[in-house]
Amino acid sequence: MTSHSIGDWSFEPDANELRRGDERRRLEHRAARTLELLCSRAGEMVTPDDILAHVWKGRAISANSVPVVISDLRQALEDDARSPRYIETVAKRGYRLMVAPPADTPAASRPNRLRPVVIALAMLALVIAAALAWAIFGRAADLPALVVTPVQNATGNRAYQPLVNASSAMLMAQADQLSGVQTFRGSSPRKDAVRLESWLFIWNGRLTLMMSAQRPDGSILWTGITTGGEQRIPNDIARQMQSLGERLRRKTAR
Repeated sequence: MTSHSIGDWSFEPDANELRRGDERRRLEHRAARTLELLCSRAGEMVTPDDILAHVWKGRAISANSVPVVISDLRQALEDDARSPRYIETVAKRGYRLMVAPPADTPAASRPNRLRPVVIALAMLALVIAAALAWAIFGRAADLPALVVTPVQNATGNRAYQPLVNASSAMLMAQADQLSGVQTFRGSSPRKDAVRLESWLFIWNGRLTLMMSAQRPDGSILWTGITTGGEQRIPNDIARQMQSLGERLRRKTAR
């Protein structure tokens, strides 16, 4: 049986399963096939078209299908799109399964004359890393903060839960891609963070997704709504999130 190592995880394609010690996580078939493709081309960029051809065999699907599957894989692997350890997004091109670099040569086998150079380079790397961390985190503190929570199923019908899950995944993925906004999932250490809550419900006989962004004091900063059923709602989330991102940036610019 073929097995792939992904960090602490072991992926068994034949069983559609991730394993970590005694822990077992089953993957949905399309997610397993996508991860299998990424593993077979570890370290290489895989385009959405490659995934469509391998997983969906060229069948027509909605534009958000691949991002939703990638989001499901990240959730299963406990990965973060903003600081990925396993699956990296190559902007506007595709995805890459990140591979660990080869182990360093043991220190005992290195010539002694290289040690001062190695030490100097290590110190330089630490200085650069500290400077970058200061620049990144200092800048992040000036960005508007957004806490994104999963979509709630307010339809009273569990049959709509797959749509709720897909909408949640799409919402999280689009939030991670907002430029000029620091995003968090579920909670945030920042007291000035805006909280985005969403509900799927039925209004006048039609499926409707309502999104509401609230300031820390409970007042409403922004609302978005999309109605149109299972095909339109996930696709419309991208447009709605761009609108929210613009509103957050205007708020900070004032």
